[in-house]
Amino acid sequence: MRFEGWCRAKFGGAGKRWTALAVMSLGLILTVATSRAGDISGQPVNALNITNSASNALPQMAAAGSPPPAGGEQSWLSGLHISGFGSETFGMWQNPTALRAYTPSRNNLAVARSLLQIDENYRLNENNTFFAREWFVYEPPYSYNSANNPQYKNGAGKGLSYGHMMNSYYNVYSLRDAWWENKTGPLTTFIGNQIVVWGQSLAFRVGDVINPADTCWAFGFANLEQSREPQWMIHPVLNLPEFGPFTSNFLELVVQPGFQPKWWPEQYQDPYHKYRTAVTAGRVQPCFPAASHGPSARFDVQYSTEPIFGADAPLAPLGPYATGGAQSILPGYHAMVDPPASRLFFVCLPGAVRPGFNPYAAFLTHFHPTCHLGLNKNNNRISPIGDLAIADTGFWHVPGMQPENWNEGVRFHTLYGATEWTVLYYNDNVSGGAPWTLKWTPYTNLWNYSFYPIQEVAVTVDRPIPAPASIAEYFPAVFRGEVLYQNHVSLESNEFQNMNAQRWTDVVKYMLAIDLDQAYAPWLTSTGNLSANLEMIQTTIMDNCKLCYVGNDLSEHQLKNDVSVLFNIGTSWWWSDFAPTWTMIWNPKGDTFALFPSLVLNPPWTKKYFLKLQAIELLGGDKEAGIGLFKGQSYLIAQFQYNFNLL
Repeated sequence: MRFEGWCRAKFGGAGKRWTALAVMSLGLILTVATSRAGDISGQPVNALNITNSASNALPQMAAAGSPPPAGGEQSWLSGLHISGFGSETFGMWQNPTALRAYTPSRNNLAVARSLLQIDENYRLNENNTFFAREWFVYEPPYSYNSANNPQYKNGAGKGLSYGHMMNSYYNVYSLRDAWWENKTGPLTTFIGNQIVVWGQSLAFRVGDVINPADTCWAFGFANLEQSREPQWMIHPVLNLPEFGPFTSNFLELVVQPGFQPKWWPEQYQDPYHKYRTAVTAGRVQPCFPAASHGPSARFDVQYSTEPIFGADAPLAPLGPYATGGAQSILPGYHAMVDPPASRLFFVCLPGAVRPGFNPYAAFLTHFHPTCHLGLNKNNNRISPIGDLAIADTGFWHVPGMQPENWNEGVRFHTLYGATEWTVLYYNDNVSGGAPWTLKWTPYTNLWNYSFYPIQEVAVTVDRPIPAPASIAEYFPAVFRGEVLYQNHVSLESNEFQNMNAQRWTDVVKYMLAIDLDQAYAPWLTSTGNLSANLEMIQTTIMDNCKLCYVGNDLSEHQLKNDVSVLFNIGTSWWWSDFAPTWTMIWNPKGDTFALFPSLVLNPPWTKKYFLKLQAIELLGGDKEAGIGLFKGQSYLIAQFQYNFNLL
């Protein structure tokens, strides 16, 4: 929640807000796919990159599962191929003073990230292949995180700080992917820890429903592939014979057991102590959206500063107001509580709410409920949503390993004429890795986060756009589209009849796109080509309401129809030695823009290493919606990457 200062003084706890539904998608909108080693499903026609590892610019890298180069000798090591890359990413905030909604720090350092990725492909024989990928990620302590320590340290006599835990949260030393591929006749089976991509979108997650999202490195450090959480699963792919006009037929199945361990302590034993056991913690997202929120870790979202009747509970007669982050400790600012926790103040602490802002005032003239605000789930004495806090959530309930809690999905693929079609169904028992909106136990300080089942059905399509040969020769355009239906999705509600703060709705998402893939452009460059992408995504909330708000507690009404548009164009000169790209995302709400211009520089004598320069610019008029949630976090990036083949 965003009322830490008031809660500490009164109840010895601190609140925390989450914007899980909104921010998961927003963090991934700003990070898109590049590296495909380890992905074992069909990929979109272009691997659009916004930032970080650009292995598509490095043709000598072997794809996961591909056989090693032919050798003269045949030994038991002849089928082993080891490759990888090391990268250093360094970034500086453009205007640290614009970060005051997030942190008191005025340090310019935004990122200093070291990443080593090592891939092992071992081809035992023509029918059996093994793949493994290790990640070694280190980031130093950041003043951005550490400067927020007083927000915890001074809380109600706890005298504790876990800023160091927020910093170590970004470090990963893990076996990321590990699977065995077996080919038996028309059946290919993958068993192990995998990433499976069923969607067609380059920048938005629509039909991409299998792997939960890791937004710890959101919008700046992870591309879409790196933001996917690998899952242990059985994944058979059965090739089917042609029938009639339908060719290239195959059927995919995924079965994900409840066993999904998250063993490294920084994310299993995170500052909020969310998970009861490490055995199932890997089924869900580790960040919502950042390592910490209220106060913020890096790459958090904006806080509310304008009270709205029926949504907020302003706790002083006059403003200015703040609901968390660094603003809540600025001189002269007063606390304000956003939904859903505002209902606790409306009902149980009406005297603390600014007059005229309590929609329950008439109810309280006739009814005087007895509230119990000193209860304790005995989960975490440090967390802002831990023991005795005004929002004591306890453990987040992740479904167990029983077969009824497993995730299952099936996808059918076919080619009809020049059009590629897929249809999929996915039974998701962990709601995409994001819990339901914060659920209140009425008249207490106890709240609950749980992961719930949803059913998803999607259709994807892509085909070349018909055009005269004279045009298609220079502009080979492809149309892509997909639509996803989700049932019974949790929605935050401040309606009186939804006293526990929850409402349910069906959701429809669709994406339409046009790609221009490696068009011949002699008028632009004689040694390169031109690629461009245009994507539009719309999310429709089927059962919206006037008192429904974004995520858990943003003071922003949930939009019935939310639209975002991506445009990307790139080219190269001197045989890809200079590769400029312009990428941008536009959201009509607040006329908000995210701009990602970049330039990749390769030395003319090798493609093993390169330098990438990039800016991330966030502009707009609504800091509580869409990409505007990240306003103030514009920064400049320089990345060096070196590719290697060890064996």
